[in-house]
Amino acid sequence: MLILRFRFTLVFLMAMLAANLLAAGLGQDLPSEMLRDWGIGHNSLMSGEIFRLITGTFLSHDAGMLVRQFIFTAVVIGYTEWLRGTTQTAVLFFGLDIVGTLLLLVCVGAAQGAGLIDITAMNDVGMSIGGFGLIGVALSTWRHKWLLVIVIFLAIAIKLVIAPHLLADAGHVLALFLGFILGQLFALLQPASASNRNYS
Repeated sequence: MLILRFRFTLVFLMAMLAANLLAAGLGQDLPSEMLRDWGIGHNSLMSGEIFRLITGTFLSHDAGMLVRQFIFTAVVIGYTEWLRGTTQTAVLFFGLDIVGTLLLLVCVGAAQGAGLIDITAMNDVGMSIGGFGLIGVALSTWRHKWLLVIVIFLAIAIKLVIAPHLLADAGHVLALFLGFILGQLFALLQPASASNRNYS
C-alpha cells in the first residue's frame, strides 16, 4: 500500500497533533509552563534534562506554527521517506535534529561566555532543526545545489531581519549546513553510478 511508504511521516504527524493537543489543545498557544518544562534550551539541557531533545521536537508555540510545522513535516519528511525509506529517514531526522540542537546549544554557551549575547535561558520547541537538516541532505543531490543553498541562506537572513528569532534562525542555518555536508559525504561513499545521479 502507498500509505505504508510514508509510515514514519504519518506517525510523526500524529505525534505532533497528539503532543499539542495534550499540551495546550489544538488552536491554543502553548502555555509558558509547558515551554518551560518541555522545551529545549541551553540551561535546561545543562541541568541534565536530556528528554527535552525529544519532547521539544513535537510541540509548537501556537496554532499558526503548528499549521506551518505540519505542512513542513509532511513535505520535507515525506519527500525524504519517499526517496530513502522509513528507517533511513527516521535515523537522519533524529540524528540531525539532536546533533544540530546540541551544536547550537554549544554555540549559545560560547556566545554567552564570550560576552556577545546571552540567550542561555531561552527555551524553544519545534522540529525545524531536523527538517532543515533533511533539506540540506536533499539539496546536496540536486543539480543547482549551491544556488539553492545560497537562496535559502538569504531567505533565513531576511526572515531574521523581519521577524527575528535568533535561537531558531541560527539552528536552521546550522542544520542546513550539517545536512548538506552529510549529503555530500553520502555521495562520496556511494558507487560511482549512484553518486553521479542528480535530482532536479
